[in-house]
Amino acid sequence: MLMGLLFGLAALQAPVAHSTNADMVLWYRQPARQWVEALPLGNGRLGAMVFGGVAHERVQLNENSLWDGHKRDTNNPEALRYLPEVRRLLFEGKNAEAADLASKHMMGIPAGVKSYQSLGDLWLDTDAPDEVQQYRRDLSLDTAITSVSYQVGDAVFTRELFASAPDQVIVIRLGCSKPGRVNARLRITRQQDASSFVEGDNTLVLRGQVMDKPEGSAQNLGMRFEARLLVLPQGGTVSADGDALKIQGADAATLLLAAATNYRGGDPEKACQDRLSAVARKQYDQLRADHVADYQKLFERVVLDLGPGPNPSLPTDERLAAVRKGADDPGLVALYFQFGRYLLISSSRPGGLPANLQGLWNQEMHAPWNSDYHTNINLEMNYWPAEVTNLAECHIPLIDYTASLVEPGSRTAKIHYGCRGWVVHHLSDIWGFTTPADGVWGIWPMGGAWLCQHLWEHYAFSGDRNYLRKRAYPVMKGAAQFMLDFLVEDPKGRLVTCPSHSPENSFRLPDGTVSQFTYGATMDLEIIHDLFTHCIEASKILNVDADMR
Repeated sequence: MLMGLLFGLAALQAPVAHSTNADMVLWYRQPARQWVEALPLGNGRLGAMVFGGVAHERVQLNENSLWDGHKRDTNNPEALRYLPEVRRLLFEGKNAEAADLASKHMMGIPAGVKSYQSLGDLWLDTDAPDEVQQYRRDLSLDTAITSVSYQVGDAVFTRELFASAPDQVIVIRLGCSKPGRVNARLRITRQQDASSFVEGDNTLVLRGQVMDKPEGSAQNLGMRFEARLLVLPQGGTVSADGDALKIQGADAATLLLAAATNYRGGDPEKACQDRLSAVARKQYDQLRADHVADYQKLFERVVLDLGPGPNPSLPTDERLAAVRKGADDPGLVALYFQFGRYLLISSSRPGGLPANLQGLWNQEMHAPWNSDYHTNINLEMNYWPAEVTNLAECHIPLIDYTASLVEPGSRTAKIHYGCRGWVVHHLSDIWGFTTPADGVWGIWPMGGAWLCQHLWEHYAFSGDRNYLRKRAYPVMKGAAQFMLDFLVEDPKGRLVTCPSHSPENSFRLPDGTVSQFTYGATMDLEIIHDLFTHCIEASKILNVDADMR
């Protein structure tokens, strides 16, 4: 699933909230029936998809560093030896032969990455009947809080959920208009590689390690991870019930969920314990206020007013259905625009990893396209709104990630192509994968050069010369050095990329056969022109490298 699909499906088929600004609310009269209808929450690292069930609530969880796999050297020592022959075949119009030779000798070893994975699911089972009154499920884009409410008899039950960036936890508040009526059974599960248990009388633990044993090895190199749910009731009791916790007779309850992996080192168990110890001292109202204040510093920078829609009070799915039948609803378009900003804020914060193919949200162990970093448009596309919608801070994870690819990409540039600088092909992961992947279409050495456009854009909007000098320009220069060495003369004396592709495109040769493998693709030349132009401009601003202009 691509990030664009998430924007579309989740934004316009998603749920809505009790917001202070009714124009910035998605809302629904029924729970989500499938994952793409659930409401997304995120603090840049932790994510949740909230289904809004009544008797049985599911909150699907993510921690953005929880990936299958491990760091490894995937460079192919044969690649450089076969590069001249592959080029010769392409220049002679023998595209099929070139593709066959390249697929056998120029791919990464192995030729692929492993998947970003779900952390697990939190289940809340209540004593509510199947039929309730006044059901509402919503997401406030103003506050980044999702709410569920319904009435049973004379009692109104409520849930509020948010992912706090300042406190680095997911917070759930269970409430009722009548005292002593909050009852729930809580469990955490995962499809594989984990176990769940109760610790003490108020903590649920999910602990695991991704199974990743290289062939011939008995050692599991997979990621270790943990999630901890702390239950803090107001009134009533909380107690263990097998591998679950039971809340009985409470007036309200606050649930705090922390999660961590050992991706950056450290012990996930200790990280979660320390986080919950710090946060448990804060009252719910303070947790909520701190979250809203932090989020609104970013979200409230931009207002888009396209005029009112014909029925702004209707649920979001009903408004979308009307538009599909031809209705004009400019308010829904503005909501869609702001939902895109919301998703970027929720999935990309300074100090963390960038938004992947599904942003932050994934329920699978083996996600579509691994929910990885596709650098042949998808990763770049995620961040096109960053600067132009005044979310420059949310751009930082992509800039940091690009810089992290320079070291492994330099090895690939040398081993695969005999070039200076650094290179990334059409996809990557959190482990620094930079070699060709998936198939011969993966021999597209333009990913790093395209990512450098984002480094320049961040400077263009900020004017920060210190950033340009210390962070952006060295990375851009390395990508340019690779391109200078990689370009080769074709039979007509033109400098071209070879081999390459136009991503996800094919064409017919004069003999009628279809090929993807090519040289001098227009897209390549546009990316190179963009990179060289920005490097020249940066060198002038910084008064360096006059010999490269």
